[in-house]
Amino acid sequence: MNKEKHALMGSKGSNTIPCLSVIVPYQSKLKVKKVLEDFLSMRTEIEEKELLKSFPPGMVSEVIRKFRKMIPTIDCPRNGKTIGIFVSPFAEKVYYFSPSHLEDVRLHSTSHRHE
Repeated sequence: MNKEKHALMGSKGSNTIPCLSVIVPYQSKLKVKKVLEDFLSMRTEIEEKELLKSFPPGMVSEVIRKFRKMIPTIDCPRNGKTIGIFVSPFAEKVYYFSPSHLEDVRLHSTSHRHE
C-alpha cells in the first residue's frame, strides 16, 4: 500500500478521511457575530473529540485547523437561514439555506390564501 493511500485510511481500515459536517439551524441569538463564533468554537471542540475516536491526531488537526480558520468568515444567518459547514482535508464550504420543510409550509399556507 502506498503512503498516500495509507494516509487516507481510517483506524478501522476503511478508505475514509476525517470530514466535518456541521448544520446550524437558524436561531435569532446567532444573529450576533460573537454568539455565533462562540457557538462554532464550542462545536470545534466537540467535533475534534469525535474525529479523534476514528482518526490519528495528524489527520484530524488539519481539518480542525481549517474549521477554526473559517469561523470568523462565516456570516450570521438572516431571514431564517440555516448554515451548513463542510470541511475536509481537501476543501471547505459554507452554505446558507432555508430548510425545505419550511418552504413546504410557506407554499402550503400561501396556496390556502389564494383559494
